[in-house]
Amino acid sequence: MDTNTKLVFSSVITSFFTFQLLFYFISFWFSAKVSPGFNSLSYEKKIEWNSRVGSTCHSLVVGLFGLYILFFDEVAKADPLWGDSSLVKVNISIATGYLISDLLILILYWKVIGDKYFIIHHCAALYAYYFVLRDGVLAYIGNFRLLAELSSPFVNQR
Repeated sequence: MDTNTKLVFSSVITSFFTFQLLFYFISFWFSAKVSPGFNSLSYEKKIEWNSRVGSTCHSLVVGLFGLYILFFDEVAKADPLWGDSSLVKVNISIATGYLISDLLILILYWKVIGDKYFIIHHCAALYAYYFVLRDGVLAYIGNFRLLAELSSPFVNQR
């Protein structure tokens, strides 16, 4: 297994477990500390809240990392179609781990936050990211797509 493959797998796995920890433990603890009204929310509202916290954290991480790559990663800028940037692969690996984590959460809490369009969206994104991670094609475009995640914090606050 080459270094890039190890980097991709470890980033996906780390991202998956990080977002699971965020959803199940960190968000509950942190939200209760900073917002006194959190504890009075219903179980369903807490699940939705924690899902949005994870989504917001994911969007900030991959969005800001994507901006850095857009402006400073010479490999991605040199060849937008075939450039095989390790930084882009890490960013897309983080997004992949989050999407798998969120799919699991959507399935486990289907009655509360389940939505077939979220499932379709996540699966389509995973399908596209698979090609970037496997073949290194369109890495620049994949990273550029992750910049759209910067709008998620605003959507999650509605």
